Amino acid sequence: MKIILLLLINIYFLNAQIVIVTNKNTKIENLPKEIVQYLYLAKINKIDTIKLEPILSDDEALHDQFCNAILCKSQSQYNSYWTRLVFTGKKSISKKLEWKEIVKKLQDTNTIAYIEKKDLREEWKIVYEEN
Repeated sequence: MKIILLLLINIYFLNAQIVIVTNKNTKIENLPKEIVQYLYLAKINKIDTIKLEPILSDDEALHDQFCNAILCKSQSQYNSYWTRLVFTGKKSISKKLEWKEIVKKLQDTNTIAYIEKKDLREEWKIVYEEN
């Protein structure tokens, strides 16, 4: 049973392509992977003069894949990183949002979110995509 579950999880990860999106009206066109990492690890919060709010998904499988593929960290490394920031009082971690909340937040031009490419909507644009 465990083997079947692991196979299904692997198939899901192989099929899901994560992209970073923002509102179509945002002035930002493309972001390099390093900048996406810096935004989601709270090392920066502005691109030029535009302050961006990175949004986290409450979908654990998607979040785990995002951590691995985009941030190049395991889920435990990511959690450990944020635990240190929160404990030292340097930052507070963003709340993970449900899909409906992410859709609503992306109406704001100063937000970015990671989604599966298949969920892309016409009011959003991709600012980072793994090749």
